[in-house]
Amino acid sequence: MAYHLSVFLVENKPGKLEKITRVLDENKINLRAMSLASAGDFGVVKLLVDNPDKAYEELKKQNFTVTKREIIAVEIDNVPGALHIMISKFSQNNINLEDCYGFLLGDGKTAAIILEIENKTGIGDILKNLGINVLDKDKIYSY
Repeated sequence: MAYHLSVFLVENKPGKLEKITRVLDENKINLRAMSLASAGDFGVVKLLVDNPDKAYEELKKQNFTVTKREIIAVEIDNVPGALHIMISKFSQNNINLEDCYGFLLGDGKTAAIILEIENKTGIGDILKNLGINVLDKDKIYSY
């Protein structure tokens, strides 16, 4: 299983994100991808790191409100329409996404799409049967 972290920012103001990245830096935790969503006074930062267990513990020690959530990462070609093809397959198979973001992989020819999926039961096999390449956690954390 692979995980990303969600950090809740009670006050969305300058310096909050810097405190999170400082914790990661001081503990030699590599940030692979990040997303930030803001809703007025608060926000949520999603972090994909190379060591989610350590990051979770270190952020907790610094009194951050943090959760560890299971994810699935898939690999798609870095070409127009690739994301649409994958999302269409999800729609046709009643797969509902709770969260989604992506980043380019090292070669620049492919991208990793990080997914939180509503019903995870058997999802790895379902995605493979749909011809979608599921990345294992080692590739997600170190690709």
